[in-house]
Amino acid sequence: MANLFDGLGGRLVAPIMAKMNADAEAEAVDILNPLPDSRNLVIGFGPGVGIELLGARTRSGSVVGIDPSLAMLKAASMRNKTLISSGNVELMTATADKIPRPDTYFDGAIAVHTLQLCEPISATVAELARVMKPAALLVTITHSWAVKKHAESVATWQEAMFSAFETGGFVDLATGLAKSEKGSAILFTARRSGI
Repeated sequence: MANLFDGLGGRLVAPIMAKMNADAEAEAVDILNPLPDSRNLVIGFGPGVGIELLGARTRSGSVVGIDPSLAMLKAASMRNKTLISSGNVELMTATADKIPRPDTYFDGAIAVHTLQLCEPISATVAELARVMKPAALLVTITHSWAVKKHAESVATWQEAMFSAFETGGFVDLATGLAKSEKGSAILFTARRSGI
């Protein structure tokens, strides 16, 4: 993911991504429905739209964003400079298989148009299982065209997600079409097992 969205290419695509993905980011945050004092993770924050929306709904120190792209870190930092300076948001370069937080840290997480890039998915699932609290919700929205680039079909990809997340300690798995992107994006949710 870092090579694809870094350097000049990342700087050029960030404003386009912010506009194109805004509805999906808002939908993911609405489904997550974070409590004001919850800690939330944004996986692959891109230009920072989801970070901004989560930061507006939560209190200080409650939103952590990870993305391997330095260009996206810069774009998201500019968009969220007030939330960062207030201590409500922390952004860092990292990948979803190595999240720099202690065990059972997050109450929820979103991944908008990034889950298909987290390969191997088993490593990402294991790391999410580690950092998410029991009953924490993960909400993902993924372009259907992007899914098809990483799997034979949407159905094949969905089956792989179900298998990986069930094996990795997640329950209440659900998939369907998101409302954003005219109903063409894939919505996938999973809850960390436990009480």
